[in-house]
Formats: sequence, structure tokens, C-alpha cells
Amino acid sequence: MGTDSLSQPKAAADDQRRRDPAPDLAMALDAIYAYATDPENWEEMTRLLAHLDADDDGEMRALVEGVRQHMARAEMLAQRLHEAPGEPAPVYCHMVVGRDRRILDISTAAAAMLAPCCGRLEPGTRLSFTDPENAARFRALAAAIEQGRAGDGPALLRLVSDTGEEAVFGYLVAEAQLPEVLRRRLGLAAAARPNALVFVAPDRAAAADAARMYRETFGLTPAEARLAARLKEGRSLKEAAADLNIAVNTARNQIKGVFEKLGVNRQSDLIRHLTELSQLAAVIQTEPPPRLDPALPASHPGTVPRRFVTLGDGRRLCYREYGQRSGAAVLMLRSALASSLVRPGEMEAAAQRGLRLVVVERPGCGLSTPDPQMTHESFARDLEAFADALGLERMVLAANSSGTLLGLAAAARLGPRVRRIVLTTARFEPPRPSKGRPGMVNYFFSNLRRHPWLLDSTLFILRAKMSRPFMRSLVFHFFEKSPADFALLERMPDLVESLIDQTMEAVGETVQGLVHESQLMLQAERPDFSGIAAPVVLWHGEADGVIPLEEMQAQLARTGLPVAELRTFPGMGHLFLEHVRGPFYDALAG
Repeated sequence: MGTDSLSQPKAAADDQRRRDPAPDLAMALDAIYAYATDPENWEEMTRLLAHLDADDDGEMRALVEGVRQHMARAEMLAQRLHEAPGEPAPVYCHMVVGRDRRILDISTAAAAMLAPCCGRLEPGTRLSFTDPENAARFRALAAAIEQGRAGDGPALLRLVSDTGEEAVFGYLVAEAQLPEVLRRRLGLAAAARPNALVFVAPDRAAAADAARMYRETFGLTPAEARLAARLKEGRSLKEAAADLNIAVNTARNQIKGVFEKLGVNRQSDLIRHLTELSQLAAVIQTEPPPRLDPALPASHPGTVPRRFVTLGDGRRLCYREYGQRSGAAVLMLRSALASSLVRPGEMEAAAQRGLRLVVVERPGCGLSTPDPQMTHESFARDLEAFADALGLERMVLAANSSGTLLGLAAAARLGPRVRRIVLTTARFEPPRPSKGRPGMVNYFFSNLRRHPWLLDSTLFILRAKMSRPFMRSLVFHFFEKSPADFALLERMPDLVESLIDQTMEAVGETVQGLVHESQLMLQAERPDFSGIAAPVVLWHGEADGVIPLEEMQAQLARTGLPVAELRTFPGMGHLFLEHVRGPFYDALAG
């Protein structure tokens, strides 16, 4: 993978831009979808963002606006697909092939769509392609799915006709992975066939009333919708104007309005394909994320039920309690990527020390209701109401990683009710750009701080790909710049599975909490710590490559926060608590 050009000096970034051709809207969208499908594709995203940062002309600004509007629209449509059950459902076409590549089932619309790229398309015949490149694309995707290298989600398949003019976009997915709701919609057999693959794509011919669809979906005026429908049918602007009995200049003005509302330029066909595919991806992923194994032993944290506190405005905060309900209270805030699920050893440690360990899921994390207007102060008020509801009069407040600032803001609000604050792997600021190839966290903040409009849409698409194999890959990517942690994960597969469980619970319902907290972290304004009355204890691994010790210490110095005890652990990384769990819980109990 390439070096992040955004972390290079300006001259190097300009040199990169001279070497690479400027992206058009199609290239930009390809880069975004490639990254969202697999974060390994950092290079494409890096080059795109380097161009956006280095170019101030009107053409690049138009490109940024086009991408931004497309991403917002794609996310909105995918959400509306599930949130508005009264609207007509999109129609899809499909083809099912067996392991021997014989066609088991194919819809009429799919046969018409694939005809320019394939040989004979009938049940019982072997699937063949007229272009070797299309055949190679299909073989590669099919092999990745069959060998488990594509995760549980769909894989995007793009086919090009012999003339090179017509592209077909659709998803290839194992039939066994199709949600039941989509199986019924496609009219597939009740039982999935072993080793069968399904190609599924939007059926564009099914939009009988295209004008109504454009009007309702994109907010076009009736006149703009009628014109858009004619253009979709392949007519020129002049032909469409004649058909609608309007002047060509009137049609030109109307199409300008259409382009503005759709956020597109001449690549409108690609935009339409990708928007439809965003909807389809959401349908394929419509089933909730995998839950924890119901056969877990009683001693496993996953058996502890999630509870809720309803706040004054009707929002709910979700939490779990471990240990002894009558014990000394510890209120714990995890990373934004962790739910209220703890490791089995933590549950045991809390019980042994007689602690009442309360782990809360912040707004938009796990099952807690999102708060789009969340600030440090509003969260502090939420946590105060939460503590009141649970009767927590005195407590230790523990915060980890990205939960640090929110925990300190809450401690300032709670004042003397907090008797000690324990921070681990604390992050007080977003990471700053660094030379060389950055780790995942640095990459995320250094690039997306410049383009915040990409944040929610990229995370939305990433969530659509969520599966255990995909999340396992992300866990190792997250720690790739922290050798001590990477080695620990390789030695402890149960730790990897725990991290996957926590993350899938945290973002399984929504990514809004991660979005809002990331945006809050990027703001220059910091919470007021003046109300903090309790001593602050801070523990950190000296070999932490995610939040390096030196970086944390520099951030801490800028906050002016007094720390009663700073304890570091040689040779240990971001996950150092795995090594010192006993002393840590002793500190919470002390």
C-alpha cells in the first residue's frame, strides 16, 4: 500500500498530483466505494484526498460537491428503504449458479441485462462470458466468496459489454447468506442450494413510472422529473424537449436543476448505478448483526442482560452491571468502538473485589439512543441523570481511550460524587499527521478531518459490510502500528473474538455515536475541567502504537489537567490491561 501523501510536505503532495491524473466524479466514487468495501484500499482514497487538498480550482470544488451529495443521497435512500415500509419496494433481478457454474435459476430481467456480456443464459446451461476479462472478474469474486475471503457480505461485480460501452453492476453473494426477506422478494426456493452463488442487481426496467420515482425520491419538480425520465430512456435533450413540447433552452434550464439536485455531472449513469447498488447492499444486509452465542456459559459476560435508563427527553442509555449490586460503584466508559460487554476476566475481577461495575453505552453506541446534538456538556448532563436513576451517590469513574474527554466532562459535572478518576490509554486530542505510512486511527482522523462530509457515509458503508471475518481483519489493521498489541492478538485468539463481539455490538445498530464522537473530537473546543474534585490516575502502556506514550503526554500537557499518578508499563501496548487486570481492579476498589 502507498504512503499517505497528506502527511508529506506540500511539495511532495504537489508532485504526487502531477504524476496522477486529476480524478473525475466516477474515479472519486470508485475510490470511496473501494475503501468502504475494504479498508485495505487506502491508496485509492489517499490519492483522491490528496487531489482534493492540493487543488483549489472550481472544477475540483464541483467534484467535491458532487461526491458529497451522492454519498448523502446514497445513505438516505438506503435508510429510507427500511424506514418507510409504506413505499413501493425496489425490484431486483437475479441469477443463481451452482458450483459447476451451471445456471440454476435466472429471471427474465437478469437475462436481458446480462445478454450483452454472456453466452446462452438458460437454466441448465453453463455460464459463459464473451469477454475474458469479465470471466476473470467473475471467477475471482466467486473464488473469494467460496473460500471465505469475501466475508459474509456481498461482493460488487462489474461487467462490460464487448463494445465497452455498457456496464452491468450487481452483487455476487452466497445464496446461503441472502436474507429471507430478499429470498422471498426474488422468488427463490425456500432452502438455499449448497455452494450456490446469486447475482442480484436492480431491475431498471421495472420502474414503469420513472417520473414518479424521480420526483418522490430526489425531490424533482414534476417538469424536471418528466425530463429526467425521458433522458433515462436514452433520448437526447433536443428529442426530450420536442416530446415534452418545450423549448430546448427550457430543457437546458431544467436539466441544470436536475443536476444540482442529484449532485452529478455527465457521469449520471454511474451515479444512478451506485445509488441503486447502495439500496441493494442495505437489503442484502437487512438482517441484524450476529448475536452472541445463546449457549454461552452462565459465567460469560454475554449472559448479563442489557438494561436501560430513560432520560428526560425520552432517549435511553443502555448499560450492563457486573459484580455485586451492593458493592462500591465503578462507572466505566469504554472506547467508542466498544459496547458494554467486558472480558470474562473483568467480570470475575469485579466480583472478587465486591465491586458494582456499571458499563454504559454512550449515545449512538450499542443500544443507546443517538444524540445528534451531543456535546461534552450534554453528555455530562446525561450521565448525571443516569447516575441519579441508578442511585450512584459515590463512585469511581473509569474512562478508556476515546471515552477520556467525555468521562472528564462528566466527572466535572458530578463533582464530589466522583471519588477517583482512572484513565487508561487516554486520548485527549485526535492524532496529528505523521510522516510515513500512518496507522488506521491516524489515517482516519488526518484525512477525514479535512473532509467531514465523508465520515458518516464511509462508516455507513463499512457497517453494511460488517461480518466476523471482516471485523477480524479490521481488528488486526487497527493494531498494525502497535507491534506489542499485534503480537498479543496473535497469541490470544479469544481476545480477538472478544474485541469483535464488543465492536459488533457497539456499531451493530447504528454508527451515529462513532460519527458524533469523532466530530466532537475534531473540534478545537475542549471541555472545562475546573469542576473536577477527584484525583486523576492515568495508566498507559509504553509500547502503545495506537496512542504513543509521548503523544499522550504532549496532549495531557496541553490540557493543563493535574494528574495525581501517572503509571506506565514497559513493553506493553494499547491492550496493556490484559497483563495487569488484577492491579487495575485493585486500583478501582481502593
